[in-house]
Amino acid sequence: MIIFDFDGTLADSIGLGFELVNSHAERLGYKRVERERGMELSALEIMKEAHISFFKLPRLVLYFKKLLNESFDKVSIIDGAAQLLTKLKSEGHKLGIITTNSAACVSGFLKKNNLDDYFSYMKTDVAIFGKIKALKQAKKQLKTDFVYVGDEIRDIEACKRAGVPIVSVPFGFNSARGLEKKNPGLVAKNYDEAYELICSQIKE
Repeated sequence: MIIFDFDGTLADSIGLGFELVNSHAERLGYKRVERERGMELSALEIMKEAHISFFKLPRLVLYFKKLLNESFDKVSIIDGAAQLLTKLKSEGHKLGIITTNSAACVSGFLKKNNLDDYFSYMKTDVAIFGKIKALKQAKKQLKTDFVYVGDEIRDIEACKRAGVPIVSVPFGFNSARGLEKKNPGLVAKNYDEAYELICSQIKE
């Protein structure tokens, strides 16, 4: 089984996310972090740089989820993602999604891109630092090994803690350089390479 992150892995939404967060920085009392800088940092490091406290985080996450939901019809699928999913599905692999994004955003996006029947496992609305728990729950519920595909340093750290192999893609939150430091040899340059790396991590 292959389980995908959503934002920055399938949906090209990270740029919109940075734009929304930075446009409200002064009003909501934190510092801007430009996307180019943020691509080299983990989510925790961005929080520190932006001077966002854990106390404020839950309310900010809910607020920006609402804004993102309202603008999500502008978000396109990342080039090559649909072809990768189709290839994996045609080969008989089961597919899933684990994401912090909302069920409404994910379902609307998948339907728009004719992918709504591709996934047999779906876990949405995961807490921003809740991937470890979500991955462990998936292992327990599915009772099978799986490979995770994600775009963040946070995903790599969560997968290592949960004992899940991960293939990283540099199309979203973090750059290839930042990902390679944490996940050497398992960062794909494109989705053709992602396919090869995913297959190399699937247990027979």
